[in-house]
Amino acid sequence: MATLCGHGLDPLYHAARDGGMRLVDTRNEQTASFMADAYGRLTRTPGVCATSSGVAFVNALSGVANAFFDCGPMLLLSGAGALRTAGLGHFQDMDQAAIARTLTKYSRVIDVAERSGQILEEALDSAAAAPQGPVHLTFPMDIQTTEVDAKALFRHVRHPSPEPADDWRAAAAVIASSQRPLLIAGSGAFYAGESGALADFSEQMSIPIVVPIWDRGCVERPVATFMGVLGAASGGPRLLADADCVIVAGAVSDYRTEFLQQDVPTVFLRCGWGELADHLKPTQAQREWLAEAQRRRREFVASIEKTGAEQAAEGGTHAIHIVAALRRVLDEETVLLIDGGSIGQWAHQLLTDRYPSRWLTCGRSGVVGWGIGGAMAARLARPASPVILLSGDGAFTFNVADLECAVRQNLPFVAIVADDCAWGITRAGHLRQFGEPIASALGAIQFARLAESVGARAAVAAQPEEIEPALRAALESGQVSVLHVPIAGGNPA
Repeated sequence: MATLCGHGLDPLYHAARDGGMRLVDTRNEQTASFMADAYGRLTRTPGVCATSSGVAFVNALSGVANAFFDCGPMLLLSGAGALRTAGLGHFQDMDQAAIARTLTKYSRVIDVAERSGQILEEALDSAAAAPQGPVHLTFPMDIQTTEVDAKALFRHVRHPSPEPADDWRAAAAVIASSQRPLLIAGSGAFYAGESGALADFSEQMSIPIVVPIWDRGCVERPVATFMGVLGAASGGPRLLADADCVIVAGAVSDYRTEFLQQDVPTVFLRCGWGELADHLKPTQAQREWLAEAQRRRREFVASIEKTGAEQAAEGGTHAIHIVAALRRVLDEETVLLIDGGSIGQWAHQLLTDRYPSRWLTCGRSGVVGWGIGGAMAARLARPASPVILLSGDGAFTFNVADLECAVRQNLPFVAIVADDCAWGITRAGHLRQFGEPIASALGAIQFARLAESVGARAAVAAQPEEIEPALRAALESGQVSVLHVPIAGGNPA
């Protein structure tokens, strides 16, 4: 349970310790909630964080909002003063359940001691039920300290959820009649455990597959049909506008999918992909469409590489050098977390042959600053895997003090800080629009010295050829490590 100590948590802490639960403390409630959010998005099981009342609870809503956007399962437990004085003005008196309700699937006060376990299980069931998402419980102090006879405890009764409709026959007919189908695989496909089946279906049917940017990855291995991410400036080649059939698997209608306003048949699927493929065969037109999509993808990547090379030629280390080093270092076990705007764009556009579930981005909310908490959660969720956090300098400094918590609690990961002394995407836009950056430039920070001051291992890679060996050395060290890479400004958009 990720947490930051404070008002209303002591009885819960004592019970957690007695029960053998590991408490992972942070210096900011944001980090604790980002840990719970990231743990849920990595494992498909609810991550848990506990915070004090009042503003501490409000700070934790950042992670709750992130899980809300990405349908990530998590539980936020907030402490509170005594229920009997709620509304009278006790310390940090606030209707936390009401505040959390718009961002959660389930939010309530545990108001009857005998129902504590039943309400907790009800909340966890809600978090885990499709579509998954965050839940919240306020646990007042006097309810926490009430002793109840075990025989008086209420139990939770689970009701089976209905199975999705068997709609593969109708879907097969629509897909069979198309010439340029496109498969959009979103976070819902990951949470439903359909990643492998989706990739197999895409290959067998010669259908291009894309993932909306920031959704959970579901392309676990290199496949010739994967065309990259979809949406915003970080998107891939033009495909959606030319498709004559859109197959939606676990994705939502929003700006990344152009609100699904295309005047073509749209098939929403959650069914047996193998069964569907057994009743379909790719047509010649569909194979030609895949070849065209692949050509567009190659041209798109080449244009991004050309832009990066031109910017790099102006001098200094560039984001493309970091991505190139990452590509050589990443293996089938590495958990990669991407936090930050500009460096995130380069990574999304140039790491192109797969988008596996072991890679984690901010999620649909587009939040920055979640990466350190996310990396701590990744270490807890995947204790044997290498964990790399790729972050911009702005995003990294949101909760940088929590590096100390990671060091102290032995949660090692390697953070690459791509440092352009700016909010890179915003600065690039300002330069194009106004000729100067406005409130988007940042000062220099000696990230290596900062990291060392809290006990982390640190290194600086000032030249492109220094990045890969420094990254490998950091991974081999088994320590919380920060690799500071000063880079020249530049943006692929």
